[in-house]
Amino acid sequence: MHSDPSPVIHQSHFQMKIMGENLFFTFTVLLFTMLITSEAFHHTRVTVKNEIQGERINIHCYSSEDNLGVQDLPSGQNFTWHFHVNFSHSTKFYCDFKTRYGSGNYGVYTRKVHARCNKSCVWLIRETGLCLIQTKHNGRLWCQNWKIRPQSVALSARELPDARE
Repeated sequence: MHSDPSPVIHQSHFQMKIMGENLFFTFTVLLFTMLITSEAFHHTRVTVKNEIQGERINIHCYSSEDNLGVQDLPSGQNFTWHFHVNFSHSTKFYCDFKTRYGSGNYGVYTRKVHARCNKSCVWLIRETGLCLIQTKHNGRLWCQNWKIRPQSVALSARELPDARE
């Protein structure tokens, strides 16, 4: 007597389906684990350091999702914050800086900045403007002048009116 092969085929088909679902589940878990441990989900740190001797500077830093508030930063002090870069790597932070030497709004964490400093960006605030320590370029400084300079600082000695007139 011949036995019906369909239970064996049915059982093999069922086992293959289970194996396929297990493989898909394993692949999904592995992919999710890789995404979580990828660079996009690691903490990124931005530090702003006031290097202007004897001056407190005013800074206001923010992103489209976070407002870090206004900081009154004494000379020699740092302001540091941490965040996660979003999945599409479009996270951006900007700061408004006000000093007696100048002021302006600067992108302190953008794709361009990330390409220079990666996950730890340190900005030095100086009399001439702000400088990024480029950790991806052997620590070389990338400096930007103040966008707005006060008239009293912008005038050179030649441009000052002669007191004898």
